[in-house]
Amino acid sequence: MLRLCRELNDAGHRAEIRLGQVVVSPWMGEESNEIIDRVSKLLLPFGMAKGWRFFYNWAVHIPPLLDHRLPNLLVLPKKAERLDRMRVHGRSVLLAVEACSPSTREVDWREKPLDYARAGVPLFLIVDPVATPRRVTLMSDPLSDLDPFDYHRQPYRKIVTAEEGEVLELPEPFGIKIETGALFD
Repeated sequence: MLRLCRELNDAGHRAEIRLGQVVVSPWMGEESNEIIDRVSKLLLPFGMAKGWRFFYNWAVHIPPLLDHRLPNLLVLPKKAERLDRMRVHGRSVLLAVEACSPSTREVDWREKPLDYARAGVPLFLIVDPVATPRRVTLMSDPLSDLDPFDYHRQPYRKIVTAEEGEVLELPEPFGIKIETGALFD
């Protein structure tokens, strides 16, 4: 399964493994790419000062199986703990970011918070231009020992949502405030 995933990714697809099944996700559209570019540019000065790295096609390992997800953006410390050449352990991630689109919105809101929390990703940011009004949500402080099928339980203890134009604070190690209007067109 992992080999198939690698082959699909090497062939230009976005293949993930969820609950032991290979799932091919759509590539980001123009709007999602623009959002991720804006997030990257906002975070880049902090990342450069701290030696952080920005990855756009690297997976987060979701234990205990071989599951993994491909966030739109991963911010990693210089020495992130790798599982292998295509996956990083979630506990060593600084921030995972997803930009919703009509085709990915349900997965971004329903499955990915649960998967990233199971992996130990400390900060998960969802930029949602599909919502009305458009909004940005930060999830932090993941629960442990989550059931991968428990969609009714919130996987993160802290959830902060800011509508477009409001300010959202990214806690340490970022310690910055983001004016959310800057993330949308």
